[in-house]
This record gives sequence, structure tokens and C-alpha cells, in this order.
Amino acid sequence: MPSAISDTELDATARAVRTLRDMVMSRRIGPGQQLRQDGLAEEMGLSRSPLREALRTLETEGLLVHVPNQGYFVSRLRSSDLRQIYLMRRLLETELLITLRRPTTQEMSKLRDENERIQDSVRSGNLAQVLRGNRRFHFGIFALSPLRLVTRQVERLWHLSESYRAAYLWLPAAQEKILAEHLAMISALESHDIKALIAVADRHRSTAEAAVIGLLRGEEGGDE
Repeated sequence: MPSAISDTELDATARAVRTLRDMVMSRRIGPGQQLRQDGLAEEMGLSRSPLREALRTLETEGLLVHVPNQGYFVSRLRSSDLRQIYLMRRLLETELLITLRRPTTQEMSKLRDENERIQDSVRSGNLAQVLRGNRRFHFGIFALSPLRLVTRQVERLWHLSESYRAAYLWLPAAQEKILAEHLAMISALESHDIKALIAVADRHRSTAEAAVIGLLRGEEGGDE
């Protein structure tokens, strides 16, 4: 009986984590905004216990920060923080790409299907689905690397910048560019041309970095 209760709580916590992350990605709650636990628990149909565990999980990821005697807030980053995040992403993701094994036919088909689903989500205007699909696409590629610990660190860096990348993906031009670059990655991966894959990934990441930092600097009023 105790394990059943524990499993139920774990399921509720996992659901709360997904829901909260989607709320941040869709900009329903933005950087610096406080999370009201009573309202969130009622909205999600959860007790306070799994919600608190979800908040702690997202704090560990860096998506939220906890302020004593005030509560949880969506993390607010500065442009200098984002530059460091993208620097670490470039270094670590390049190491992952260098070590990729050749994908199977089934794995290539899954990546193509994922990119098509992203395109469908773009057309329907479902930003949360675009973000989830984009993450699945990239981590589907990273999964071909044996460097599991490195992949986990890259995942953490993606979590840290989630809400800011969401703002970038609202831009129609960004959505079309992402889809095109995904196709170029698929082509390079299919021929196992790692050099070409890294070049496309670098352009893909650098474009997002410049756009995200540009948006953030606008919020900062040009101040560091």
C-alpha cells in the first residue's frame, strides 16, 4: 500500500513538472513572475505535496528560483548569463556530435517524423508543441552519442534558457528557419557527415543565441 501511494505522488509530481514547464514555455508565466501555489494546485487539480516537489525539481533545473519568505519565481536571466549558457552548449553539444554513431533507418525515420510534427505544430500555432518537438528532435540526435553524462548537462542548459528560447520561437521567421535547418541536419546525419552536421548545428544555435540575446537586451534597455 505505501508504494502505491508513493507511485501516485510521483505521477502527480511528474505531471505538475510537465504542466509548469509548458506554462513557462508558452509564456503564460514569464521571467521574474511569482508562482502562486494555491492557485496552481487548484488549477492542476493537485494537492500541495506533489506541487511542492515539482517546484523543487524545477528549481534544481534552474527554471525557477526560490526566495525565502516569498516563494518561487520564474528565473530571470541577464544577457551575460545567456551568453555563458550558449558557450557551454556549443562546447558540450559539439562533443556529443563528434561521438555520434551512425543512426539506423528507424532512427532516421523517427527524426523526419518529429520534424514534420514540429511543422504541423507551427502551422497550428501551438508553441508548446513546437518547443517539445524541437527538444525531442535535438535530443534524439544527442541520444546517438555514448556520452550520457554530457547529455544530461546539455539538458540542464536547455532547461535554464527555456523561457527565453520560447520568446524566440514565437517569431514566424525563426520557425521556418528552424525547420529548414533541421532538414539540413537530417541530411548530414543520414550520410554521417559529422563535419557538415556540426557546421549546421553551430549556425542553428548561433542564430538562436543572437535573437534571444537581442530580445533580452531589449527588455534590459540595453544595459548589462
